[in-house]
Amino acid sequence: MNQLTERKHYLDNLRAFTTFLLFPFHIFVVYNNWGENWYIHGEALLFPSIWNQLSSLWMMPLLFAIAGISTRYALKKRSAGDYVKERVSKLLIPLIFGMLLIVPIQTYIAGLFFNGGANYFDCFTRVTDLSGYDGAFTLGHLWFLLFLFVMSIVCLPLMILYDKKGKGTLGDKTPLVLVVFMGLLPCFGSILKIGGKSPTEDMAYFLLGYFFLSNENLLKKLEKYRFLLLGLFVSCVGVIVFVFNKEYYEAACWLAILTIIGMGRHYLNFTGKVTGYISKSSYGVYLFHQSWIAVAAFLIFKVTDNYIVQIPLIFLISVLCTYLTYEICRRTPGLRWMFGLKK
Repeated sequence: MNQLTERKHYLDNLRAFTTFLLFPFHIFVVYNNWGENWYIHGEALLFPSIWNQLSSLWMMPLLFAIAGISTRYALKKRSAGDYVKERVSKLLIPLIFGMLLIVPIQTYIAGLFFNGGANYFDCFTRVTDLSGYDGAFTLGHLWFLLFLFVMSIVCLPLMILYDKKGKGTLGDKTPLVLVVFMGLLPCFGSILKIGGKSPTEDMAYFLLGYFFLSNENLLKKLEKYRFLLLGLFVSCVGVIVFVFNKEYYEAACWLAILTIIGMGRHYLNFTGKVTGYISKSSYGVYLFHQSWIAVAAFLIFKVTDNYIVQIPLIFLISVLCTYLTYEICRRTPGLRWMFGLKK
């Protein structure tokens, strides 16, 4: 079987694992100690804040890199026109319906929690800093869909032009040290930010995934030197925290991606009923999880002030409601189309 068309189970598992970790990530944002309200805000706690600061180094950058890798494989199996149609059905249509039906729940909760009252339509009519934490307009967590859709379309001519030259993926003869220093590209891209997010930085991860991380010889290097890369990542984080006072954290993101993909290729390249279901449901989990976390937190906060009780209850309620919503939507033709889900 062609290596570019063979199913990479470790990528499915990494994507699913990362998506599921958004549950603790967004629950812990509720308890952050850096002064961000989010849609709900509780007691400022040290451990959840440290967890999120470390997680943010790699979670979304990894998803963009995997999207780039997956695009490489997709364009080997379908035409550019079919790829665009798939991006519209998978990203653009769910973005539109998500902005109408999913995100307003979060901004409504924010208005209730911080202002004591809210207008459900504020998220459509009032614009502030785009965070939505004050009940105004936001993309919420669906910014990922917008960024990925735009970069998929914008980068498509470049990817097609390069493939027509028949050069294949890069990385065959690229020294590992040079691959490591490619992490400077996202660092330069991070200069441009919109609403606290950097589309150019995320596009750099997407393109690095497409052109480099889909190369089998490079992937073998990452697997072989996975512990070396892990050591470099830990050292880099240590330097950033203790020398630069948490500035320039983007420098560690690329090392985290290389490490995780190397580890994943070695330890997670398998499939089964459980991993298959988790992988299949991961997109629905991404769409629905954050609104259910906001709702669960709002309700639980009314019942108890004890964060030791709040956190596990929010987790259990949001996970159960998210998967129930996913199951209902994937089994309902109209909803399945609206949210780009597989049956």
